[in-house]
Amino acid sequence: MRFRLSQSSVQRGKAKPFNLVRNFESSKWLPITHWNENPKNSRSNSTYKLLCGKHDLSALFSSQLLLFDSRKKWGFLFAVATISGIFCVPSAVDQIQANIFGSSDNLEPLLINLLLPISTLLIITGMYVLNDLFDADLDRINGKTNRPIPSGKVSKRQALLFVTSMNVIGLSLPVFTGNLLGTILAAMISLIGILYSLPRISIKDKFVLKTCAIGMAMACSLLLGASNFLQTDLGTDFGNVFHWIDIQSVNLILYPSFAAAMLAMMVFVTSPLNDLGDIKGDKEAGRRTIPIVLGKEHTVLISLLITIGMIFTSWVLFVHSYSIDERNGFDLHKYFSEIRILSPLTISGTCVLIIFHLLNVLKRLDDQNYIRESVSKKSMPLHLILQLSLVIGCLLQ
Repeated sequence: MRFRLSQSSVQRGKAKPFNLVRNFESSKWLPITHWNENPKNSRSNSTYKLLCGKHDLSALFSSQLLLFDSRKKWGFLFAVATISGIFCVPSAVDQIQANIFGSSDNLEPLLINLLLPISTLLIITGMYVLNDLFDADLDRINGKTNRPIPSGKVSKRQALLFVTSMNVIGLSLPVFTGNLLGTILAAMISLIGILYSLPRISIKDKFVLKTCAIGMAMACSLLLGASNFLQTDLGTDFGNVFHWIDIQSVNLILYPSFAAAMLAMMVFVTSPLNDLGDIKGDKEAGRRTIPIVLGKEHTVLISLLITIGMIFTSWVLFVHSYSIDERNGFDLHKYFSEIRILSPLTISGTCVLIIFHLLNVLKRLDDQNYIRESVSKKSMPLHLILQLSLVIGCLLQ
């Protein structure tokens, strides 16, 4: 670990210890080594001051807010996926109406569902901060010095406290509400986030596995929103495995599973595009991302194929649903009159927007500024539009 000392701090052994510490704090640090920590023997860095000092409590609170604000964008994206999951269960609307217009006792399940997006928000935000903690030097190489940790605005200890508290609170919410399936899914999201950044495992450095991990986290976030309704519909007998694989159970989980798969596929479209702007830093870090292994052009072409596959999948589900209803006595005219065909149409419309975006990226692969700014800004709106399309599709089933 290297430190840069100002010339005034080195006076051939005449500098006082107090001045030495002061000059340490005033000097410029490398991003990963600037943890704002004083020497261990310093009274000002004691646990007593951290717990009881008003100034330190205020600084600690400010650091937690700063970390949350730096990564809330992605936390909200995954939280919206959880909200979408609430409405991606066929029986959800009926149950919600019963909760709202029923007795006051029926409001409890509705309030429980509202806690699930908060759980996702906290866990995902904490996991992104954990990734920033291990990637501080790499973020500096990639020019992302506006983030709290690589810029030195937040210490290592404060970041670890934030990650721990977000995961503890996020995992406690589904446990508190007695949602066993939701607890399992929330734990999976947290585990994926830890394995994604943990140095010795570091899924983010592995080819394809990085995108798979993000896609699984997105799928679990949506299923977390659906977990309470699924648990009600399927029952809570998790010990009986065969209870989960009968025909009725398959029909109940068909659309939530389809929606989760669509969001995971969407991650395979947007995540490699975001990696296009980090090729230089990722190469120096020894990472094998999709753009590095396959090249820029092939990365965009694969994203195009996946998007077309999403369109195809939505129509396959439509045909499957139609064949089931036809066997139950529904004719084609009635099926179209119920406007269920709007489900694949809305999803296909969203995918068309994605295709236009990908074609623009393909034309400007050499424009690094465009890749950095435009791709990142458009990824979230496209995700949100797709989630809205999935909700509309479920409501029209």
